[in-house]
Amino acid sequence: MEEKGEAHGLGPQVIRALRGEQSRAAFARLLGVTPLTVYRWELPDEAPQARRPRGRVAQALRQLLEGGASTASRPTPSNSKRQELHPDESARLAPCLARLRKAEWRAAEEELMALLASGALRTPGARALAAVGLSYLLRWGREDCRGAFTTLLPHLEEANQGLLPEAVELQVHALAANLYASPDGKLFDADKSDAHVARAEALLAILPGLETAPTFHGAAEVRCHLRIAELACGFYLGEAERVARCSGRMAEALAGVTDPVLRLLAEDCLAHEATIRGEAAQATRRFREVAQGAARLGYPFLEARNLAFLAQRRLEECCEPQEALGLVRRAREAAYGGRMVRGFSFIFAARSEAEALIRLTRFAEAEAVLDEADAVVAELSWTPLHLVVMRSVLCLVTGRHAEQRKLAARLAAYDGPIQRNLTLAYGLFAEAMADLTEGLRPRAAERFAATASRVMELGGWPFLRRECLVYETGARAFAGQLAEARVVLRRARVFLERMPSAIHSAVLSRFEGVLLALEGRPREAREQLESSLGTLRLAGDLTMAGFTRHLLAQMARLEGDPAAEELLSASEAELRRAGLALPQDFTRVPGRPLQTAPTLASGPPRLGAEALVVPFERLSVRGMGASLIQRELLGVLEGLFPGCLPRLEELDSLGHATLVAGSDTVPASEAVEFGDGCGRRLRLGVAGPLPADGRALLTALSRLGGFALEVAALRGFAEAESLEAPVAGAESERDMELPGFIAASPAMKRLRAELARLSSSRATVIVTGESGAGKELVARALHTLSTRAQRPYVAFNCAAVPKELFEGQLFGYRRGAYTGAATDHPGVIRAAHGGTLFLDEIGELPLDVQPKLLRFLENGEVFPLGEMRPVEVDVRVVAATHRDLSQLVREGRFREDLYYRLNVVPVRVPPLRERREDVVALARHFVRQLTPEGQDPPQLAPDALAALVAHPWPGNVRELRNVIERSMAYGPLPAVLGAEQMRIAG
Repeated sequence: MEEKGEAHGLGPQVIRALRGEQSRAAFARLLGVTPLTVYRWELPDEAPQARRPRGRVAQALRQLLEGGASTASRPTPSNSKRQELHPDESARLAPCLARLRKAEWRAAEEELMALLASGALRTPGARALAAVGLSYLLRWGREDCRGAFTTLLPHLEEANQGLLPEAVELQVHALAANLYASPDGKLFDADKSDAHVARAEALLAILPGLETAPTFHGAAEVRCHLRIAELACGFYLGEAERVARCSGRMAEALAGVTDPVLRLLAEDCLAHEATIRGEAAQATRRFREVAQGAARLGYPFLEARNLAFLAQRRLEECCEPQEALGLVRRAREAAYGGRMVRGFSFIFAARSEAEALIRLTRFAEAEAVLDEADAVVAELSWTPLHLVVMRSVLCLVTGRHAEQRKLAARLAAYDGPIQRNLTLAYGLFAEAMADLTEGLRPRAAERFAATASRVMELGGWPFLRRECLVYETGARAFAGQLAEARVVLRRARVFLERMPSAIHSAVLSRFEGVLLALEGRPREAREQLESSLGTLRLAGDLTMAGFTRHLLAQMARLEGDPAAEELLSASEAELRRAGLALPQDFTRVPGRPLQTAPTLASGPPRLGAEALVVPFERLSVRGMGASLIQRELLGVLEGLFPGCLPRLEELDSLGHATLVAGSDTVPASEAVEFGDGCGRRLRLGVAGPLPADGRALLTALSRLGGFALEVAALRGFAEAESLEAPVAGAESERDMELPGFIAASPAMKRLRAELARLSSSRATVIVTGESGAGKELVARALHTLSTRAQRPYVAFNCAAVPKELFEGQLFGYRRGAYTGAATDHPGVIRAAHGGTLFLDEIGELPLDVQPKLLRFLENGEVFPLGEMRPVEVDVRVVAATHRDLSQLVREGRFREDLYYRLNVVPVRVPPLRERREDVVALARHFVRQLTPEGQDPPQLAPDALAALVAHPWPGNVRELRNVIERSMAYGPLPAVLGAEQMRIAG
C-alpha cells in the first residue's frame, strides 16, 4: 500500500504511455533503473511481481507526465541523428572551457561569444557545448541564474530529443539540474532538478569513455555537480532530513575532482552541510578556506558568498561586530569587482551586516540594510524567511510591535511555491516575537512552543528551532511559568550542545538569570547575569549588554541594594540614549511575590568558592574559540582582583615565556602554570599582592581556563585568520617569507596557517609524513616564522651518521676525549644555540643515545664528551620522521618517555596524492627554479598538467621535482613542455 500510495497516478497504463515507442532498455537508461524494473511497473496491480515507482524515480516520472509531450513519450532517435562534434570544433572550444575551469570568466565569455558569432560551430552539439559554457559562467561566475537558464533553454529541448552527442547531453542535464536548484523563485523546482539528476546518472552509466570525449567536464566532475544540485535542493527547501540523506555523498564525489573551481563549489556545499549538522567549527573553517581559495583564484562569486556566510558564523562565535562588518565589506567589494548581479549571496551578506549593526545600536542603518535585502528577495521571487529573525530582533529591541505584526501578517499571507510551509512557520515565530514585544508573554511562550512543534513536523530545520527554544525560555520565565521555563531551558541547553553558538548561549544565560531570580535564588541569578554580561561585552554587543545591565540593576533592587534606584535610573537613561525600548520590570510578576534578600554589604568583592561560579559560567559558553577564552580569562581575573594587571604567557621546555595576552609592563608577582591539554604550557599571572585566598582562586581559575581551552581545541574552534585580499599577480608577504613553501591546496593552507600560529611558541614540534613530502621545508618554515629567525638553523640527519659517532656529533666533545678526537667539536646542539635544531629521521636515533637526548630536552643541558660539567643551551627542537614512532615504542626500539617529550606539538605533512591542487603549482615552481639563468622558463602545456595531476606520486614532492628536472635535462629547452616531454615513468 505504501508503494501504491507513493506512486499515485503512475499505474501500468501511465508507464506504458510514458514509454511510448521506446524499448524498455532505453526507457530504463533514461531513468537510471533496470529494464526488469520497468517491466514490473507495467504489470497489473494484482500480479505478484508488480512494483510501483517511488522516491526520486517517481518524481522524475511525474515531471515527465506533467510535461505533456515529454521526452519519455517520444521515440528515441537513432544514433544517426546524434551528430558528433568535428575535431576542429572541439579544438576551438577546448581553450574556452579550460578558462572556465580556471575561473577566467571575462576572457572565457569573450571567446565563447566570438566563437558563436563567427559561425565556426556548425553542429548542434558544438553550439550546445558552447551554451553550456556560457550558462555555467553566468550561474557560477556571476550568480545570474536567469541569464544562465535563458542561455541553456534552447538546448534543453535538443537534449530531450536526443539530438546531441551523449557526452554533451550529459553536460546539459547536469547544468539543468543545478539551475532548477538555484535560489531564484522563477526557476527553483526540486522535482525538475531531481528528474535531470536521474537522466544524467542514466547517461553516466552508459558513457564509460567520457573522460576522452570532447566535452566540458569528466565523469567525476559531473557527479560532483549532481551532488551539488541535490544538496542545494535540500538547503533551499529548508529540509534538514533531505540534507542528511546527502551526507557523505558530496565528499565521496569530490575525491576524483581535479577542477579547482568545482572543488571550491563542492567545499562551499560541505560548509553548509556542516552548519546544518551543527559542526560549527568545521563550517567556519571551510567558509574561511573557500573564501581564501576563491580570492586567490580570482573567483568573486564564491569569495563574496563565503565571506557573507563566514561573517554569520563569526557573529555566532561572538566576534566583535567590526570584524563581521569588515567581512561583509569585503564580500560587497568582491561582488562588485566580479560584475555579479544582486543574488542570494547579497541577502545573507545583508543579514550578517544587519546583525552586526544591531549589536552596535545602529538601528537606522540596520533597517536600511534589511529593506535593501527585502528588495532583492522580491526581485528573486523568493521567500522572505531568511531575514525574519533579524527583522524581529530589531523590532523587539526598539519596541516596535506594530511593525512586528505587519511582518507576521506578511509571512502569513505568503503563497509562493518556495518553502511555503517553513515560511508560515517563520510567520508563527514573528507573531510570537510580536507578543513578546507587546509584553504578552504567556501567549508568546505558547506561540514559540507551537512554532517549534511545527518545525519538527517539517523536518526539524535547526536554525528556527534554536531561536524558538531560546526565546520560549525567556518568554516563560518573564511570564512566571517557572516549571515550564525550566523544562524548555534544559531542552535549549541540550540543543546548544549539539549546535553550539556562543551568542545564543549568552542570551540563554540572561533568561536563566531571570528564571533563577523568580525562583527565589537571587545570588545564582546574579551570577548567570554577570556571566552573560561578560560574554556580551567581549562580543561587543552593546544592545544585549545594555539590557543585561538593566536586569542587573533590577536584581540590585531585589537584593535590597541601597543604590538600586540610582542604578536603575542610570540604566534606563543608557537604554533611552541607545534607542532601546525600556523592558518591563521582571521582579514584579503579577501573582508571584518575590522574597527580597538582606541588604548587601559594601566592601571588596567576595572571594572563595562562590567567586568561581561566574568565571565558570563565562568560560563554559559553548562555541567560544581560544582567543575569546583567553580574553575572558583575563577579564575574569581583572574582575576578581581589580588593578592586578593580569597576563597570560606560553612557556617552552626551558621555562622561557612568550606573552600571549595581557599586560607586560610590570612583572607578575603571583603566577600559576597550567596546560591547555594540547601540548602547550601556559602561565597565568598578576602583578601586586593577593588576598589570603587569592592564590587558591588563581590556581582554580587557571585550571578552569585550561579545561576550557582544551574543549575549544577538541571542538575545533579555530582562531580568526586574516582575510586580506591578495595582490593580484604577486606573492603574498607570507609566501615571500617562506620561499619554496607552495600552498595551493586547502590542506597546505591549513598547515601554513598552523605554522604561523606556532611562530611565537617555543614548544618542541614533531613533523610526520611520508618520505619526500616536505618535512624539512616545514621545519625550515617554523624557524623562519619564529622569533629565532635571525639565529642559527642547524639540520642533523639521524639516518646519515654512523652509530658510534652519534653522541659526539650531537653533544660535542673535547680534544682527546677519545681516539681520533684531534680538536674540540661543539656538536650540533651547541651549534644551534639561540636558534632551531632540526633532527631529521629521529626514528633512527640509537637506543643508547636516547636517554641523553631526553636529558637535554628536559633540562636544556648537554654533557659533551670529555667535559666535567654540563653546558646550558637555548635551542628549540623540531624533529621529523616518516616512521610510526608509537609502533617503535611498542616494539621497544624507541623510548616511551622520549616519545612523549618529543610529541608536544605534532604536525603532519600530507602526501602529495592528498593535495593534488599543489601539483600544478609545485611543477611550475620547479620549472622556474630549474631553468638556466638568462633563459625564459618554458610553459607547461595542458596535456602535461593533466598527466602530472593524474600521476599518484608515490615519491611525493621529491619525485615531482625529479620528473621536472629529468624532463628539462634534454636540450634544447622547448618553449612549451608537453605530455610527451614529461618523463614520469622514467
